[in-house]
Amino acid sequence: MSTSIQPVISVVIPAYNREDVIERAIQSLLAQQCDVPFEVVVVNDGSTDHTAEVVRDITDPKLRLVNQENQGASAARIHGVTVSRGDYIAFLDSDDVAEPHYLQCLFEALVAHPECVMAYAKVGEMDGSWHQEQALPDTDPDGVLADPLTALLQNGCFTISMNLMATKAAAKEAMQGRQHVLASNDFDFCLRMALQGPYVYVDRITIRIDRRDDGIGKRFGYRQVSFAVLVASEAVKLSLRKDEAVKRALTSRIRLLWPTAFGQCLAHKQWGFAWKVLMQGLKWGTLSDAKQVYWAVDHYVIKKQP
Repeated sequence: MSTSIQPVISVVIPAYNREDVIERAIQSLLAQQCDVPFEVVVVNDGSTDHTAEVVRDITDPKLRLVNQENQGASAARIHGVTVSRGDYIAFLDSDDVAEPHYLQCLFEALVAHPECVMAYAKVGEMDGSWHQEQALPDTDPDGVLADPLTALLQNGCFTISMNLMATKAAAKEAMQGRQHVLASNDFDFCLRMALQGPYVYVDRITIRIDRRDDGIGKRFGYRQVSFAVLVASEAVKLSLRKDEAVKRALTSRIRLLWPTAFGQCLAHKQWGFAWKVLMQGLKWGTLSDAKQVYWAVDHYVIKKQP
């Protein structure tokens, strides 16, 4: 399942036990209306079901299957980027569906704005409507987001389900040494892309998301929130920025997340995570956060809510 034509775009799909939906995701990519050659790289992350067999049964020269031991979505995406052959990288979660114009729209945006390292767009529900939880930041009239780091801290991860395209060089830089980020890896990736340059926005729905009960967010919610706190703080530190805009944005993001993250970590007996989150809370929070910490501990530890 390979092609001798050099792809311009590589689309990476991390997949773990997705035998029931992986073909839907792949076929949505193979049906792309794209003017440049592309490949689809499925990274089978140690699945114990028939995910690999389903992929092998799809005969298309643009499709490649690579296997690895189970290491998580972040490691699977990194592996996919490493073996990819295109100059541009896009992603698709295995339970999501790409619109036919997904690759063409984002590719055109990046070509039109070579100063930008990443393009992103609207996310849709499976019925085609806009996913209204996507908090899109303001851009300039050309769609350029000049300060994506501050925007990500203010709005959260607005590139839901990795609905984006990046230059391969920038993507590899953003992913270097990030295999340990077991959750919120989309937020981590985008924060580190933001350290390299501006983004460009495409005002169209380019993927549709299928929120499933076995997704990372629902299975490991405490990891999602905890990593979101930690990777936000790391990114600002790496940026070397000390301006008030980014300080205010980071303070607001951590104060919003850390009490819940701390309570959930205690409930799951994740002492190391709890300590790291607490340190960030004490550094960026205020005494008024104590009320939210009390609520989180009462809710997640004493009452033992999920």
